[in-house]
Amino acid sequence: MRTRNLRTLAIAAIVGLAATACATVDRTYDRADLDVCDARSYAVFFPTGSSALNSGAQDTIEEAAMAYDDCDLFRIEVVGYADSVGNSAANLRLSEDRAESVLDALNDRGIRADRASVVSMGERTIIDDNEPDAFERRAVVTLIPDM
Repeated sequence: MRTRNLRTLAIAAIVGLAATACATVDRTYDRADLDVCDARSYAVFFPTGSSALNSGAQDTIEEAAMAYDDCDLFRIEVVGYADSVGNSAANLRLSEDRAESVLDALNDRGIRADRASVVSMGERTIIDDNEPDAFERRAVVTLIPDM
């Protein structure tokens, strides 16, 4: 009888510890928080050969920063692109400069650098080499839930 009581007590203790561990590790989110924290992307456009941010780009970056502020669960990926004007090596560097320019502006608005990454695509996503398109001269800011 005594062995049985000790075994029951040991099992209860183990189950209690497991339940406590799960309760402390498990993070719960309100559905409204999750809606605020849905993934989203923002496109910032540039003139040919430039990584300078104009007022429209600043507005887009401000919008992304405000969305980031609404959710502490986001991490950020900034992907830079270039069109086919110029050589491939220069376009790869330009796409990196565009992404870095956007990331610097996000950092100026309080976005922590350790929550962000930069990817430079160069001209790898060109739709038509014969007609450079403003759509190709961009950086895309993606807010990704980190749950």
